[in-house]
Amino acid sequence: MKTFNFKLNRSFLIYFLALSVLSFNFSYAAAPKRIALLPFKINSDKDLAFLKDGIFDMLTTRLSKEGQVEVLSRSEVEAALQAQAPSGTVNETVARSLGSRLNADYVLFGSLTVLGNNVSIDARMVDVSGDRPAMTFFDQSQDLGAVITKINLIAADINAKIFGRSQEQAAAPAPPSTAAAPSTPAKSDIYAHPEKVLKQEGFIARGSDQEAELLGSSRGAARERQGQFWKSANFNYLINGVCLGDVDGNGDIETVTITPNAVIVFRSNGVVFQRVAEMEAGFNKNLIAVDCADINANGKAEIFVTSLNAEKKLVNSFVLEYDNRNLTKLVDDSRWYYRVTDTPNRGRLLLGQRPRSGNPSAGTIYEMKWQGGDYVPADPIQTPRGTNVLGLTIGDVLDDGQETIVSFQDNDRIRLSDATGDIIWSGWDRLGGSMLYYSLPRDDRGQVENKWYYPLRLVVWHNQSAREGEVITVRNEDMSNRKLDMRYFVNSQIESFKWDGVGLAPNWKTRQVSGYIQDYYVGDFDNDGRDELVAALIIKEGRLALVGEPKSTIIGYELTGPEETKE
Repeated sequence: MKTFNFKLNRSFLIYFLALSVLSFNFSYAAAPKRIALLPFKINSDKDLAFLKDGIFDMLTTRLSKEGQVEVLSRSEVEAALQAQAPSGTVNETVARSLGSRLNADYVLFGSLTVLGNNVSIDARMVDVSGDRPAMTFFDQSQDLGAVITKINLIAADINAKIFGRSQEQAAAPAPPSTAAAPSTPAKSDIYAHPEKVLKQEGFIARGSDQEAELLGSSRGAARERQGQFWKSANFNYLINGVCLGDVDGNGDIETVTITPNAVIVFRSNGVVFQRVAEMEAGFNKNLIAVDCADINANGKAEIFVTSLNAEKKLVNSFVLEYDNRNLTKLVDDSRWYYRVTDTPNRGRLLLGQRPRSGNPSAGTIYEMKWQGGDYVPADPIQTPRGTNVLGLTIGDVLDDGQETIVSFQDNDRIRLSDATGDIIWSGWDRLGGSMLYYSLPRDDRGQVENKWYYPLRLVVWHNQSAREGEVITVRNEDMSNRKLDMRYFVNSQIESFKWDGVGLAPNWKTRQVSGYIQDYYVGDFDNDGRDELVAALIIKEGRLALVGEPKSTIIGYELTGPEETKE
């Protein structure tokens, strides 16, 4: 009997303990941690309501985990906030009181402050019970595009330090894509403007007036471009050139950039701007221009890099091709300047010019062709005397189906000429404006350096909607209005002109941006089937060591036809 009682009691004890454990686990699973997320306060002279909403939605998505973490609804939180703190001012004491009212375990609140180009973010995660000190997060940047990255860091810190969840475990929606997902999706938010990322992830509606104001679109007689704006992260180096082309032959467009001494290839699918290849050019190369085109007809666009030697007195260009792993040289130490132009009837052509010693604009410009493992001159292009090929393009500017040559003069004024080289029209405005130069022999005893500045790129874009050609160029504004030998550009904008029967008339322009544009290109940058205008913007040149390192970025504008433009 004693043995029976012992077995019965032991069975009962085991049953009781098991029931207690199951009951405990059930209670734990049924009671996830509750977060009261307050909408971040936005301090800015612009209406950033879309960003405020997007931050709330992103944090909700990043922090929520079924059965473990629940973020309270925004309506519930805002109603309690209105009752608890009608003024909207929140500190840790108010947060704990608000959390108690909502039966929340944690309260997350913060602010985003935008002053000019400076952005700061301040956030606090408050433990309502008071068992843990508040978790704080503060950071600053000079790039609004970094906001999304900072929000992700806040969420990652909270998930790791409070809930014991790694970044991989955190819930995050995958960016939509019709192609295979990139190998490093964790970087997707780093290289995109916050408006771009929030749109792609479905957190804000497209085409709002608030975002148009933020991104530089405006209404009025000035006809400022209304299209969508995109910006990459900032890079701590100068970007001397940019071009677009299918360098791997898979049908998608890559973005090729050059620094003074390296070639870097990026790939974009509208969300990710990912570096896929890079090559150092060597100590005796100073890279000044880049273009992309499949001239050797093997299905991949070659990369044509115009470069000078270290003293900037000798052309030593080279041509690259990408084999899906590395950038390899097809041609090296070429004495040609290279420029690719899109013609209306003959497609992409490679142009070349071999300058004479000490005269960077002397030399006939040729159409180049691939022959015998090199690019050799074929038919000459008749141009006005002193034309440099880097500031020349060909297109149907007069809307007559014929090729017209558009080029910069030495004084950065645009001129149009026909196939015989006769000048059709010359402008008076000084446009363009490059910081890249050839070092001429000194012609004055007091000179330190005698700089001859190269012309900026010119583009003729055929607007399919309007069925007309546009000449697109840059206006870099110099502090001295280019009256001094030393250039110092303070702001820049991109402008479009079209032929009105008499001359090139203003068509549209972007807003001004601080810094200067070193190069730009038109093409389907993000592989969405529509053309974008992509530009290399130099934010800080860093020409003096005391000023700090250089800073540049890639910006892009959607090119839209009249029927696609907001009225």
